[in-house]
This record gives sequence, structure tokens and C-alpha cells, in this order.
Amino acid sequence: MNSSPSATPSIERLVSLLDSMVEGESAVEQLIARGQPSVPYLERFLLSSPPRSLALPRCRAVRALGELGAYPVLIAYFRCYTRPDDAAVLFAEDAVRSAAAEELLHCRGEVVFPVLLDAVRQRATGGLVRSLGEFRRAEAIPAFFELLEDDLCREDAKEALRKSAAAAHAFAVFLLRGQTAVPFAGPGASRRRRATLQLLAEWGVSAAEWPELRGFLWDDDMDCVIAAARVGMRLGESHQEAIAEALIEGSGRMNWAQETDAVEMLDSCGEIARAVAARIAEHRRSLGEKPEWTSPFWRTLHHLLGGSLQARFGGVA
Repeated sequence: MNSSPSATPSIERLVSLLDSMVEGESAVEQLIARGQPSVPYLERFLLSSPPRSLALPRCRAVRALGELGAYPVLIAYFRCYTRPDDAAVLFAEDAVRSAAAEELLHCRGEVVFPVLLDAVRQRATGGLVRSLGEFRRAEAIPAFFELLEDDLCREDAKEALRKSAAAAHAFAVFLLRGQTAVPFAGPGASRRRRATLQLLAEWGVSAAEWPELRGFLWDDDMDCVIAAARVGMRLGESHQEAIAEALIEGSGRMNWAQETDAVEMLDSCGEIARAVAARIAEHRRSLGEKPEWTSPFWRTLHHLLGGSLQARFGGVA
């Protein structure tokens, strides 16, 4: 075996191999094995070379820097970030930012949290949100609620909020009251309202908090209605009549999945839901309406009242 110095690739050569689909992973391992002398070369590759539409080479550099404990380089990467104009480069660099955030999580130095928080506010990625959530710091909670509007980061933001559930619960209630700087009203914020209510359905609310939230039973977004109903259902029978009325009256605007969820909750209300259904059916009959079985509203009434609904409307099938 030839063990001459010329057979050993230089660090510069190894860095160039980060672009290789065949030798890239081996180059990472060899760069890590070379230790601290690799850091300046990797730093130049990450900070001085322009982002590109292929994320893998830069992600490899990030991984090597993390393994070598070169956290100041990764912090510098976030601080000098400039958003690419090209969409393909932008999304590729998102992967690099996620990888860098996950490497910085191993450091947990006091400087890391504000760096990640600033990066999330600048442009969030899944890895950034997951890493920031691990700090369980209240200062990040408003940013996570902002991201409930983001289709790509929503689930990671919800999981981060679950990690700080006590503080996030209080902020969620204030948000839905309109007492925070995070928007909650209007069509553009519907996904945020929905996700916030879904989290509160998991955590529960107090009887004192419910009166300010029950208005969401009549929200234009039926997912918000379903989530608000789940929040109220946790408080017991005393609130079930209002919930049953909202679910039945709103059922005409529900899709199949929402209808399934609503019927499940209505069934759990038992006689309370059936009494509400009977009252609503009688009102509709007095208005001269006839059942339309393709409508989820009439299907829901039929489910709750069965044959008695047909009898109320003169045996209509």
C-alpha cells in the first residue's frame, strides 16, 4: 500500500470533494479526522463561497464544522446570512440553515439562543424551529405563534409550543383575545386561529377563560369551530348545549372530515345533542324547509334524530 504523502489528499482537495456524489461523505469523515486544521478551509467554503441550488455540499461542510466544535463559524454563518433572490437557491439554503441550527444545538451556549431566534424571525426553517424549541424559552413563543401561519413550519412550531406548554397556553389565550401583537383576526390569520385553538383543545382551558373563547364556535373557518368545540367539551356538560347548537347549525359548511368529527362530538353529548337537534329541526320545519339528504346539515340531524326526523317532515325519505 502506498503511504507516501502524495497519496494523502490535502485538506483543500477534501473540501473540493464535498461536491462529489461519490466521494463527498468520505471527504467529510476525512476532514473531521484531520481535526482543527480543517476548520479554516471549511469556514471559507461555507462563508465565502456563494450559496447554490444544491444544498448537500454546504450541509456536509456544516456537519464537519459541528463535529469539529467550530460553533463560532456556524454562528457567523447565521449572522452574515443574506436571503438569496433565486427561489431554487433559497430553498436549498434553507436546508443548510436547518443543518447549522441542529449542529448549534449541541453547543447550547448563551449566545446560541438569540442567534437562532433572530434567524427564525428572518426566515424560519424546520430545523431552526426544532432547535429553538429545545431551549424552552418564553421569548421564542411569539415567534412560534407567528409561524402557525406557515405551512412548512406549522407542525414544528406547534411541537415547540408544546415543549413550553404553560407559557404558551397563557399566550394563546391572550392571542385569541386580541391582546398580543400577533395577528389573529381576518382571513389571513385563519390558520393561526385554527392551530391555536387545536393546541388549547389539547391543553384545556379554565371555566373562566371559556366565555372569551366560545365565540369561535361561530367562526367562518369550520376547523376553528371544530377546535373550539373540542376546547369547550373538556369543560363538561354545562357547555354542551351551546356546542351542540354550533356544530349542528354549522354542519352545512363542513367537509367530510369535519362532519365526522362533529358527529363524534355530538354523539358524546347524548340527550343534550338530540334535544338541540329536535329544536332546530322543528324550527326548520316551521320555515317550510324540506330535508336535503346530500347536505351534511340534514345528514347530521337525521343521524341524531333518525326516524323521528322523517316523521317531523311528513315521512320525507
